[in-house]
Amino acid sequence: MMAQVNLPQTLGVAYWDKQKSALAKATKAPATKLPDALKELTKQHLALDWDAYGTDKLKTADDAKARAAELDAAVKGKIKALLSQAQTVETAATSFESEAKKDKAFPKEPLAAAAAIVKAAKEYRADVDTAVAAARKALDAKTQELAAQKSASGPSSAVVAKQTKLLKSKLLTAIALLRKPQPNARPMRFMIVLGKTSASLALAYAVGPAQEKLLKGLMPGEAPFKILKDMKAVVVWEKNALTFVSDRLAGTTLKKVQLWLKKLLKLNLKMRVRKSTGEVEETEGEDIPEHLLKADPADAADDLGREEFMERMAALDADIKAGLRGPSAARIKELMAEIAKLAKADKYGDADAELDEIEALLAGGDDEEADEQEDEQDADAGPEKASGGAQASFMKRFAGLQAGIKAGLAGADAARLKELVAGITQLSKAGKFADSEKVLDAIEVLLKKGSGGSPGSGKSAAQAMDEWKTRRAAAVNSLKSVATKVANAKHASSAKAIIELQAVIKNLTAEPATLQQVNELQRWLADDDVVADVCELAEDIRTPLLGALSQLRTAITA
Repeated sequence: MMAQVNLPQTLGVAYWDKQKSALAKATKAPATKLPDALKELTKQHLALDWDAYGTDKLKTADDAKARAAELDAAVKGKIKALLSQAQTVETAATSFESEAKKDKAFPKEPLAAAAAIVKAAKEYRADVDTAVAAARKALDAKTQELAAQKSASGPSSAVVAKQTKLLKSKLLTAIALLRKPQPNARPMRFMIVLGKTSASLALAYAVGPAQEKLLKGLMPGEAPFKILKDMKAVVVWEKNALTFVSDRLAGTTLKKVQLWLKKLLKLNLKMRVRKSTGEVEETEGEDIPEHLLKADPADAADDLGREEFMERMAALDADIKAGLRGPSAARIKELMAEIAKLAKADKYGDADAELDEIEALLAGGDDEEADEQEDEQDADAGPEKASGGAQASFMKRFAGLQAGIKAGLAGADAARLKELVAGITQLSKAGKFADSEKVLDAIEVLLKKGSGGSPGSGKSAAQAMDEWKTRRAAAVNSLKSVATKVANAKHASSAKAIIELQAVIKNLTAEPATLQQVNELQRWLADDDVVADVCELAEDIRTPLLGALSQLRTAITA
């Protein structure tokens, strides 16, 4: 149950009505809307169901999150209106008191009553704020408690059965597409989750957090995990076998996947790895029969429903908005348009597949890094806990800066601050909490600039260097993301574009410590034609980098 907020008698209409006899004695009482304001405050207070935002009757972490969302909606709606009305009461009482005091003979009782109302209104608003903060804290704690309980008990048999059927359906659909490829078909990608004893597989046009979470959820007790994905590789159907065209995938791993697939599909599927050198490793196995690739009518009934799809869309909403300001904005817009069409046609399963690709784009990451390690104690809790203490440390620090960030967004550096916050959203989503901490460093510097120090004070050399590192890291991440998309496009000019992108990354000195290095970087960024071409391919990396170099030059010459 949420802590109740009581409306003091002082803020009731009856309290002010008691002053009528005293007011009648005044020569001329000031006109006031205080009675109406008090009536409205009482009405709004009674209309608010405080118990609706407590922790009672919550059974799952999702229930707790939903209630927290309801509280947030109330804070922006009913509670905001209530606080505003309390402020209206305070303003009306203050105005009345101020006007009445101009009459030296004005009765004291109404003046005292007005002063008491002002005080009570202030305290009431503080009580509401305290109750909301306490409710948020209680709901956060309840969410963590219920999530821990779920993690300890593992998914229910019904959930496991549903997820297993979903994964089987997705794999068979992907294999069917590979068996009969369409002209100009998109390349099929893979993700393999390696556990202690087994290895699971996902196939999709884009693999990311959705596939990782699904595979891990079906491998209880197999942590620690290793994630294998090769964004330069493709999966094809070749010589009656599922063939991975990859220089990274080992035949021993493929055999583990084959054993896992045998349990899932009840078929010893033939599998191969073909390297760019022409070398081939393959397992003994069977071709897949046509009847197995046909959709089971029973699976249609278990397809994703509207409510489940909309819940996932809502959960990704903030990240998608941040992504629309990033380097993948164009592709995300295309996918969102396609999702809207599919959802309108009630094809929520297909729309969900498009969401998988959006989530993979939002996760970003360096595609050259094929492997990820995960701590055993966090493995079954889901991808969002994979970074353990680093995540907790980051979240705590980020939460502590919220008030300053909110104030900063109303200041002179609002645009830059929005960029940094958007960057943090993408980095933390990808689990890159060390990089997120660096962006927090830059945010702190920006906030200190806005609130402390003299107007003419500049950054220290260390602060300026940190700012350069932060902006360089953001630029490199953007360039790598573009390089991946260019490589996947496989245009005639892709090779040249990738060389240009790599050249820019190489020329971005990690720590330009001397004035000569800073001057050379400034000239190169301002004049180089390749940099200009790169800025057309990606976002404008030149402006923020030149700004950081300008600050660094000032600090070095100070």
